[in-house]
Amino acid sequence: MAIVAVSLWMMHRLCGVFDLTRITIPSFFYDLYVVSILVPGFFIFADEVTSSRLRFLIGIESVLITVPVGISIANLLWGFERRQVTGFFERAVPSEPLGRPAVTLFVVFLGFGALFVAINLVQMGTVPLFYLIRNPGEALIAAMLREDSFKLLNSHFTYIFGVLRGVIFPFLIVLAYGRYRRQGRRTWRWLFWITLLLGVFYASLTIEKSPVAAIFGLLFIFYYLYRGGRIGRIAAISSIVLFLCFPLMVVLLAYHGTQGGTLQGALQALGSRLFYSPAQIVYAYFEVFPAVIPFQHGASIAKIATILGWKTVDIPNAVGLYMTLGGDLDTITANSCFIGNLNADWGLPGVFVGGVVAGFAMQAVNIYLCRRPKTVVNIAAHAICMWAFGLLVTTALPTILLSGGVSIALILAWIFGRDSRDAVSPQTIPAHAQP
Repeated sequence: MAIVAVSLWMMHRLCGVFDLTRITIPSFFYDLYVVSILVPGFFIFADEVTSSRLRFLIGIESVLITVPVGISIANLLWGFERRQVTGFFERAVPSEPLGRPAVTLFVVFLGFGALFVAINLVQMGTVPLFYLIRNPGEALIAAMLREDSFKLLNSHFTYIFGVLRGVIFPFLIVLAYGRYRRQGRRTWRWLFWITLLLGVFYASLTIEKSPVAAIFGLLFIFYYLYRGGRIGRIAAISSIVLFLCFPLMVVLLAYHGTQGGTLQGALQALGSRLFYSPAQIVYAYFEVFPAVIPFQHGASIAKIATILGWKTVDIPNAVGLYMTLGGDLDTITANSCFIGNLNADWGLPGVFVGGVVAGFAMQAVNIYLCRRPKTVVNIAAHAICMWAFGLLVTTALPTILLSGGVSIALILAWIFGRDSRDAVSPQTIPAHAQP
């Protein structure tokens, strides 16, 4: 408990973790980590009897110290203080009288997105969503189709499909929404609805629960940042309902006619998936490495392994098979909190160093975005990055920084921000907000 108390004190001094009207990228991750990894991790530690339990406890508690240390290093390096966060939230969103070039650029990206959606549909064959709607209760077959439609899809565009679904469509959706709210033009309203419908449709095809939920989660984060941390009760409740709507529908359809096919069963399943399973998977990573599989020393990072010619192990698949004792689905994937992958590669030393790196990275991006002009484009990038770093509770750090959203969101902000730089006069932005 002393470590928890010290960590909370550090995080409050660094980024006001208790201030729900000034949530930053690091505090968003920290809050998610506490509820989905740390708290259930204590219960898992108490229940387990294997020799891995102590290493697991040290690993999950180390994040409480290493992440704030990384944040502190970033603050010292760039001279950042908490009051600058307050300045960001209190800053008004400037008017952007955007013309036809901004609409044209958006439509071009949307058109390319629609083209790749069509290509993916053709290559997919049987669409898992359509199959599940026609055959409720066929959970196993639907899961196999889900694997075939994305993870095992034999296509040269698999990477593009993933980035399109996870980053580009969500970015375009929140960008169109923000520009419509700021300008009130019908053009942006129609572009928002078209992009939202296409993005949700595409994200739902594989019946994975998180991509659709992420779109509505990102809309809420964007609205939160746009409004300077001031949101109403109706907006908060509506966001929760929309966030849970598609995952509930998938669970109800997949387990139709069984205990899990009831509303209560579906809610319990989702609650476990959100607030218990992430910690359980982390424990499995500490149990598998190095007792079952030796440390990988970086080979789990596919791009590095490919460049260096290393033999790799599909770690999420290996852990998933270990947790299910083979199971019915041999392509199962158990994606872990970022410390699980670090332990798989380098053990506890990797977890300690990686926690500092993660804290530094998220605060560096937070500082950069807080000091940028508070335009709709930059708020959209801010929302994507906040969501991406929050997913460190279930995803490896290299994935988050590269294909998982952060780098791509900043590139998209640079591309679409050119119109904003031309449209926003310097007088509309306070001097301290200039990059």
